[in-house]
Amino acid sequence: LSTAALRGLSTTQLAALNSDQIAALTTAQVANLTTTQVNGLNSDDLNALTTDQVKALTTAQVAAIGTTQLSKMTTDDVEALSTNAVRALNSDQVKALTTDQVVALSTDQARALTTTQVAGLTTTQVAAMQSDDLNALNTAALRGLSTTQLAALNSDQIGALSTRQVAALTTTQINGLNSDDLNALNTDQVKALTTAQVAAIGTTQLSKMTTDDVEALSTNAVRALNSDQIKALTTDQVVALSTDQARALTTTQVAGLTTTQVAAMQSDDLNALNTAALRGLSTTQLAALNSDQIAALTTTQVANLTTTQINGLNSDDLNALTTDQVKALTTAQVAAIGTTQLSKMTTDDVEALSTNAVRALNSDQVKALTTDQIVALSTDQARAMTSAQMAGLSTTQISKMESDDLRVLST
Repeated sequence: LSTAALRGLSTTQLAALNSDQIAALTTAQVANLTTTQVNGLNSDDLNALTTDQVKALTTAQVAAIGTTQLSKMTTDDVEALSTNAVRALNSDQVKALTTDQVVALSTDQARALTTTQVAGLTTTQVAAMQSDDLNALNTAALRGLSTTQLAALNSDQIGALSTRQVAALTTTQINGLNSDDLNALNTDQVKALTTAQVAAIGTTQLSKMTTDDVEALSTNAVRALNSDQIKALTTDQVVALSTDQARALTTTQVAGLTTTQVAAMQSDDLNALNTAALRGLSTTQLAALNSDQIAALTTTQVANLTTTQINGLNSDDLNALTTDQVKALTTAQVAAIGTTQLSKMTTDDVEALSTNAVRALNSDQVKALTTDQIVALSTDQARAMTSAQMAGLSTTQISKMESDDLRVLST
């Protein structure tokens, strides 16, 4: 039959053809059937088409297939649809696809799906998608998924997304991920998260992230964490921070850490804090540090502590300072040391004070020096003492001064 003659057949006449007769039509004949004829085909007629005939269907013909007939197409026939034909499916047709048909879609067909089509998929259909097919979705289509649709994905499906796709997810989609979904991201995917996406992660979800994923966050991502997110970090997550991540913490973020979090910080991470961030620590936060953590601070960091922070150090904290750290103390810092704390400084630390630091001691601090500390003063330190300081010494303190120290006192 000529194509014109075939196009002249009514739907009733076409319905009279058996499977063998339909399968005998050429691809050219099939491609020339009217949309009315295609719409009139019942499920058996449609399934009688060979895969080559299905491939020959035009976009207009595919758009004319009824939802009931489409839902009964074989998976081989669905897979045989051209990418243009798949793109031509309307929202009702997309919803009519069975899970088996969704599974049968090729990666090229998945890649052809439009944003509107993807947004129209049911959660059951989304959950049925092959990982390779999800990976093939264009970023615009992926961004069109609702949080409910995303929640239907399993760990393998989420792990199959490319880093480009993950980076393209909207902040609303990221915020909608539950803890299991977030933990399904691999470290490369976590590294790909933008600062806006990280800032959108819920505190509950963030607190349940694996330590590997926390460590995988970029320094910019760490810097993007807000105060509530910072407080939500567990001690294990704080321990997992790299030195580069610790270095990236802002003054506001460090000031927002709880004492438990501060106490959990690795010495190397504390050592990596910028001086402004360290100066932002409250006296309560500083008091949470142990001896090893304090000893790990650089001399530059120690020299930049505020006088309020120095004054807030207890005796154990002050004695945790190494002699090099003590040497780095400024005159203002030394003048801020409480008399009780000063009197409990080790003799090595007292001897490590710079001559300027000794000269900065006020009358109450001088009176607080123990006889052992007086004995520990070097001749240079004794030489640096002012007449006012000498006049404030008790007779007991003077009696303990070394002869060499007395000999260098100014007249």
